[in-house]
Amino acid sequence: MAVATVVVIAGGAFAGSTASAAEARMETAGTTDPTFSFAVLPDTQQEVLTSSDPRFLNRTNWLVQNRSALDLRFVTSSGDVVNWDSPDHAQYVIARNAMRPIENAAIPYALALGNHDTQAAGVGGAARDPARTRELIRDTSVFNQYFTVSRYRAVRGQFEAGKVDNSYSTFTAGGVQWMVLTLELWPRVAAVNWARSVVAANPRHNVIVVTHDYIDGNGAIEQSAGYGATSPQYLFDNLIKQYANIRFVFSGHTGIAANRVDTGVNGNKIYSFLQTFHSNSTNPVRLVEVDTAANSLRTWIYAPYNNRSFTQYDRSFTGIGVVR
Repeated sequence: MAVATVVVIAGGAFAGSTASAAEARMETAGTTDPTFSFAVLPDTQQEVLTSSDPRFLNRTNWLVQNRSALDLRFVTSSGDVVNWDSPDHAQYVIARNAMRPIENAAIPYALALGNHDTQAAGVGGAARDPARTRELIRDTSVFNQYFTVSRYRAVRGQFEAGKVDNSYSTFTAGGVQWMVLTLELWPRVAAVNWARSVVAANPRHNVIVVTHDYIDGNGAIEQSAGYGATSPQYLFDNLIKQYANIRFVFSGHTGIAANRVDTGVNGNKIYSFLQTFHSNSTNPVRLVEVDTAANSLRTWIYAPYNNRSFTQYDRSFTGIGVVR
């Protein structure tokens, strides 16, 4: 691995982290760097309302510029990438263009879909047709025009052909295997069953589940299925807690930021994080640093647009139980 370059942005050198994350790392033949990171974008729906808003693109450019310092291996999103669709699909164009730095840098990514990423959301973000919301929540045709398997780069399987709504991507980092499993909002039972089969078939992968609604602003698992099919509690009971290799869950939709730790039926710890924000002024991103040698994780939230750190949401955990 090349020596990391610290990029000076917003008047500071690699803001939003302690010095250890920005230190140069070197990897020699026969050795494996155990420390790497991945990024989780929050609800970006407020950043795509006008083409003059620079915040979404600023964030992805910052991630690419700091890729080496972070040893960034994957980028995901907890949903509501856009706010609503329009005949010219203007918000999707803004979001797609904002993700191009990630694509051009060949960093794999996968975006979970929120309610605003479906045809259920109309102009202003309100229900497009209240009588058909349950039907329209599954109409993701426009999203799938702008975000595809080829753009995501690392997709290994999908619940439905031609759709990224429920899909999984894989990557290797820290000397172990990882899977990012994105699930539709309040998923259908068949989608949950598909996810169960994927996780069960890949027991040596450390699984990162990303779905739009899971925990609330207080860190409690949500109980309502909204206008979908199953509740977050159903997802926990039937998927999340059932498999020893599920490590993390990330979600948005409600609240600002929160976290919780659960114990699965196999005794494994499951670390869940919320990052929503709905910011009108800056562009937070959650960064997660994993050290497979120390069996630890550290996460923090930083907004590169105005060099702002949200230190109240910093969390560190040891003994996370990495599957090897």
